[in-house]
Amino acid sequence: MSEMGLIRGPRHGDVSLFRARLAAFPGATAASAVLVLVTAFLAAALPGAVEGYENGALRETLREASVAGRSVTLSAPVSDVATPFGTESLLTPRALASTEAAFRRVVRPPLALDRDATVYGVRSADELPLTDPGLPRPSGLDPTATLVAQRDLAARARLVEGRMPRARGDAGGVEAVLTESTAARLGVTAGAVLHVPQTLGSGFTIRVTGVVAPRSPAAAYWNAERDVRAPELNSVARDGRIDRFWHVTALVDPRAANALLRLRNGAVAYWYHPADAEALTARDVSALRDRLAALRAGPDVVRLREGGRHHGLTVEENGLATLLEPFERERRAARPLVTIAAVSVGTVAGTVLLVSAGLQATRRRSELALLRARGAGLPGLAAGLCAESAVAAFPAAAAGLALALLVMPPDTWLPAVAAAAAVAATASLALPLRAVAAVRAPRPERRDDLTAARPSRRRTVAELTATVVVTGAVVAVRRRGTGGDPDLFTAAAPVLIAVVAALVLLRVYPLPVRLLARLTRRLDGPVLHLGAARAGRAPSTAVLPLLAVVVALTMTSFGGSVLAGVAEGRDRAAVAKVGADARVESMSALPKGLAERVSAVAGVRDVVGVHTETVVEPNESAARTQYEVAAVDPERYARLVRDAGTGGALPAGALAGHGREPLPAVASPRLARQFGKGPVTIPTSFGQVRIRVVATRDTTPAAHAGEFVVLSAEALARARADLPPAAFEPTTLLVTGRDLDGDALRRAVRPAGSGIAVSVRAEERAAFATTPLQTGASRVYLAAVAASTGYSLLALLLATVHNAAQRRAFLARLRIMGMPGPQRQWLAVLETLPQVLLGAVGGVLVSPATVLLLRPGVDLTALAFTTAKAADAQGAVLRVEPASLLLPAAGLVVLACAALTAQAWAAGRRSEGTQLRIGDQQ
Repeated sequence: MSEMGLIRGPRHGDVSLFRARLAAFPGATAASAVLVLVTAFLAAALPGAVEGYENGALRETLREASVAGRSVTLSAPVSDVATPFGTESLLTPRALASTEAAFRRVVRPPLALDRDATVYGVRSADELPLTDPGLPRPSGLDPTATLVAQRDLAARARLVEGRMPRARGDAGGVEAVLTESTAARLGVTAGAVLHVPQTLGSGFTIRVTGVVAPRSPAAAYWNAERDVRAPELNSVARDGRIDRFWHVTALVDPRAANALLRLRNGAVAYWYHPADAEALTARDVSALRDRLAALRAGPDVVRLREGGRHHGLTVEENGLATLLEPFERERRAARPLVTIAAVSVGTVAGTVLLVSAGLQATRRRSELALLRARGAGLPGLAAGLCAESAVAAFPAAAAGLALALLVMPPDTWLPAVAAAAAVAATASLALPLRAVAAVRAPRPERRDDLTAARPSRRRTVAELTATVVVTGAVVAVRRRGTGGDPDLFTAAAPVLIAVVAALVLLRVYPLPVRLLARLTRRLDGPVLHLGAARAGRAPSTAVLPLLAVVVALTMTSFGGSVLAGVAEGRDRAAVAKVGADARVESMSALPKGLAERVSAVAGVRDVVGVHTETVVEPNESAARTQYEVAAVDPERYARLVRDAGTGGALPAGALAGHGREPLPAVASPRLARQFGKGPVTIPTSFGQVRIRVVATRDTTPAAHAGEFVVLSAEALARARADLPPAAFEPTTLLVTGRDLDGDALRRAVRPAGSGIAVSVRAEERAAFATTPLQTGASRVYLAAVAASTGYSLLALLLATVHNAAQRRAFLARLRIMGMPGPQRQWLAVLETLPQVLLGAVGGVLVSPATVLLLRPGVDLTALAFTTAKAADAQGAVLRVEPASLLLPAAGLVVLACAALTAQAWAAGRRSEGTQLRIGDQQ
């Protein structure tokens, strides 16, 4: 089709340029549409994915919490002391309902409560001891009871035996029912009378009129108050021992709640309002915490007291507010890391879109220059190109948006719509802007060989500006870190480093190509020489996909480094806590023969005995210094340290000593600074021992996290020859082995007596359970890694498809000239291989540099540990992961070679005339 045919059709008159282009090149249009669709889907799905995992984490946290833990709880003490006048009117069902109605009037969004699960009633203020003989007493202590009067008892319980309690009580006692499990535990039936001595005046009795079973045992009604559904075995420390006793609940008719005022400290009215997990969103947590604070100590609590009957009403601090605080901390800590992933994959996607537009503009430059020569204006040309791009981009972006909303529906559609619109706008404007910039002024046709191209001054200034910006971002990350609110500038640091590195590679790429051409010039055979020459004579814009490849590979490796750092942080924390693959320890010396029994457990490779004890002594600042002293066998302990990989190699020879004081010791750095270089005396169970620090280590397996001193057990025994050998018996066994079974270890230890603890590293590692919030953030990182890998493949496809028609035409000419098929295939590979190799090598080199530059400022603790575990952990940092570093790069090279070989093979299957005509048309 001629250029005039693109402007004027033979039958239909004037036809717009973009419609003609769409009809002439449907394949390129479809490819651009697919690229926009995938990018719009990822951009629109990200807000929904982040909201989805955050909301899911919040709702799972609420569902796993107890009823009291996820509730807004109100309480009001009612007794003759707390409320001297009108106390009986405060415990009636009408009074409780009045306060409940007042609470509902002050509740406003975003606080959403499950109204059907609301539980309120009255309970006795004290636990009442039951003195009747025959009741179970595990440690000789009387069981205790709580009297509870909750509304709707008859509707919530099914009568099993006897009758329901009557709606009356007197000074002498009250009627109540027990649940089946409570009655069975106490050994009582309907008609029994339980006696309580702690009352005002005469004794108080609980007359059991019946036994009931919950209609819905999992309902909030049976789980809000303690021990309502089943008895509980409690414990109390007394005279140096732990005594146990049973605590039960007796259910009273709500209309008989006034009888509880006869007890010594009266009663407590309570209201539990569980949160509606499905109605709350993570976005509202901050505002929700403010609402709860206003309920506890703000104008709302004043209105609540004025609107209800209970003027001593308080909103308890525990419950929903306590549950939301750690969740919000973890969410705020994880958000910057998720922002890094989002910014990185977004930049990679934008780079691929821009590179694709740049290649299209280069391929159509002669066409656009011809239109300009025939009088086409820049505004009209830009409008036509924009319309041509928009016809494919906006429907594709709309389809991607619809798919994202279907797969991951967000709570609010605006971020997803804005992200998809931004992708469509970028895809629509990139080609017109790049093309118009290329043909804005007439220039003579000239070769633009890669090896002969000279970067312009504008490009140099732009690259220097980008370098300055990247330097500032790296400095900001290293100084401020990734904590706090998400910061787009610091979040973009990894991808900015990759972009600048890619620009540097684009600068240096002609140098190895020229060198390769010189080296192959005098070689026999045409393949290597022609391949190097073709690589050097490629247009300078042909290496644009190199930019996308380097950025995508860097982001893939960075995401892998994040996930590897999380895993390594957890492994390190587990090793630091256990010290070996397993640990058996006691407060006193372990029984003899225990080490042999532990060694016989399947999977155990070695057992190292260590005597450990804790020393607490005052220091010069009047504070107390606490550290652990460990007496070890230097040789075996050094081998254990080497196997565990904690704290660095132990100088076994320096620890051996000669049995004379001061004994050589290895200490933690802080303790070594406190002791100084000279000998120092420390208090131990062996008496005052003089030591001298000969080496320092950050950690050691024998000691838990903290300060420590490691001595030679043999040298200590020689220095304290007056003590019996039993004084130096090990208190801890450090076990090494593979696939250790914690249950088998405990079975081996159990005959040695109580007070011996067994901990296994694998179990401690599993104890760092991934919360739903961490799982969601990690999935976002996995998705970012997968998307970056996909875009790197797409950039590779752009590199191989660009000028594919000319490559096929060139191979056809070589076929006419008699070059064999294998040589043509090698030539097709060698023509593009330098660019692919440089992109892969650049990604491999840039990725570890990015990790090393940003490691001091990127803290992965929020992804590795929960808030409760973070205090005991040593933190998690970026770690270079060889698999994510090398596998994608190697895969790209292999795929590029395979694609180019297949392209050359397919070209050989067609007739030379067809190939040459296609090349001329392109």
